[in-house]
Amino acid sequence: MTEPLHLYDAVVLKDWVDFNGHMNDAAYAIPFSRSIDALMDQIGLSETDRKATQHTFFTLAMQLRFHHEVKEGEPLAVTGQILEIDAKRLRLYQWLRHGITGTLLATCEQLLASIDQTGPKISPFLPKTAEALAQLAETHASLPVPADAGQGIALKRK
Repeated sequence: MTEPLHLYDAVVLKDWVDFNGHMNDAAYAIPFSRSIDALMDQIGLSETDRKATQHTFFTLAMQLRFHHEVKEGEPLAVTGQILEIDAKRLRLYQWLRHGITGTLLATCEQLLASIDQTGPKISPFLPKTAEALAQLAETHASLPVPADAGQGIALKRK
């Protein structure tokens, strides 16, 4: 069975912890952001490739959902699933789990754009990147779409 792509591992750093003794809400974005760098490495946009081609990703939108607290020194693991791609954009859903217990800590849905930094402007993915993304998207198409994917934030009103 196909599974989400393993992207990134980390440990909760002291600087990521707030006065309550657990990871600060802003710090949850760090492993998700770094997992995008790891994804770029896997699809032909490593740091060397980005410098050579002047192409990168830019986050257009990000939705974080918090599920469980985590404390300093605890291990983290990020996995991701490509939900949609087009010629210039990528919609990625990610899970942040405890690196040992597997407890779901947070989820993140991001809309990313391909950027030509010489503009800078949104531009089509480079061919190598587009091909790698298409292959991942095809593999991930058999995975269920997370229930909260594509949802915004709202108060329920009667």
